[in-house]
Amino acid sequence: MPSATHPQPPKEVWTSQEGSMARETAIIRWPKIVQNMVDDMEESLGQSDNPEQISEGRRIQASLKIIKQEIMQNKPLHPLISDGRPDIESYNAQLESFGSITWHNCPWLFAECYMYRCVQTLFSRSSFWTNYDIFARQKLNAFVASHAAVEELCERYISLTDKSALLDKTDEEAQRLIFYEMTEIALWGNATDLSLLSSLSLDQIHSLQGKKAIHDGQARIVSNGMPEAWDYLKSNRGRRVDIVLDNAGFELFTDLVYALYLLDSGLASALRLHVKSFPWFVSDVLPHDMGVLLSALTDPSLFPGSKHQGVRLLAERLSACHKDGLLSIAEHAFWTTGFDFQEMPVVAPELHDDLLKSTLVILKGDLNYRKLVRDANWPHTVSFKEAIGPLCGRGLKILALRTNKADVCVGLDRETLDRVEAEAPGKAWVRNGKYAVINFSDGV
Repeated sequence: MPSATHPQPPKEVWTSQEGSMARETAIIRWPKIVQNMVDDMEESLGQSDNPEQISEGRRIQASLKIIKQEIMQNKPLHPLISDGRPDIESYNAQLESFGSITWHNCPWLFAECYMYRCVQTLFSRSSFWTNYDIFARQKLNAFVASHAAVEELCERYISLTDKSALLDKTDEEAQRLIFYEMTEIALWGNATDLSLLSSLSLDQIHSLQGKKAIHDGQARIVSNGMPEAWDYLKSNRGRRVDIVLDNAGFELFTDLVYALYLLDSGLASALRLHVKSFPWFVSDVLPHDMGVLLSALTDPSLFPGSKHQGVRLLAERLSACHKDGLLSIAEHAFWTTGFDFQEMPVVAPELHDDLLKSTLVILKGDLNYRKLVRDANWPHTVSFKEAIGPLCGRGLKILALRTNKADVCVGLDRETLDRVEAEAPGKAWVRNGKYAVINFSDGV
């Protein structure tokens, strides 16, 4: 029940809202996403010589085509068939609570989670395709395509640490600017254009040019709690930090570099990386994706020999941190449920209690942000703390890093809102990924 401190939030975004990104997603994007799954299956089927596997794969492919048609024809959402996992029961209970809903008239957040969970039942109930990652091909291709940005970031980070800039705790201004720079790299990690950022060298960071680059980059951050996050983290350094990951590929690489920075700078003593248990929202990180990425970094066909020494050195450091337990992977079924994060204390109390032990929980990406604020139709000027409701005041320290790709966005002041609406009108500033938010809550 809502309290005086945490009032009832506005209604969540529905796919029936005319002109909303939710409606555009339901009508255009979801059918395309499912068609991509059909195409991926076709490619994998062509590589199999097992008749039973091919036959079963064809049945899965046919079911995917039915899902696509049901979305396009605005059919009702139906209860999920059990695949042995306990979350199916909660999905079906949530579905029943909404009454009769169709693909074009449903809560966007729940229905999108439901769609990916529905797809997963096809694989988890199979014999030959149980562990198949239908998005693996896309994720690896996206990472390989970003090899130039990977090389650049490796060289820049190795150069920075070689100069021991991270170890000089006496230069607090440099430490602050490095934190800003590294946090922005993690923020914009799903965009491979590192020219948006400064050069990440110690000399540049001290220079007016470097400070200007950081300042200019922050102009696109429409709600920026980075100063508060820095003040908190520098006063609580040397403890565990958790990162709830978003996309694999290049974004995962930037997240790993960010994690390495937090360790090298002493801001964290250990990093726990939270991943999904099964393929989710096309490109989300699965447990094996870290191994795939580290293998790609050491693949001489992608990064040959001495030409890419920085890549090799960074891969070695990441592998060592992983082996020593400084970087660890954690799974929990809650991340792939249809629940928003404000329901975590009740739905997954053991996960909530564990995250309370972390000095900071960093949540990456658009979906995590939508789940933090219940994907509700908040006024853009409402505060982040109000929007996360019961998660505020329970002691959970949260840093949300999100490029704007959906209509919900909070924490703006009136002046900033007027500016971005003039710069990118027609909701473009919350949809095109060129603007972002860094929201911080100190848990009180």
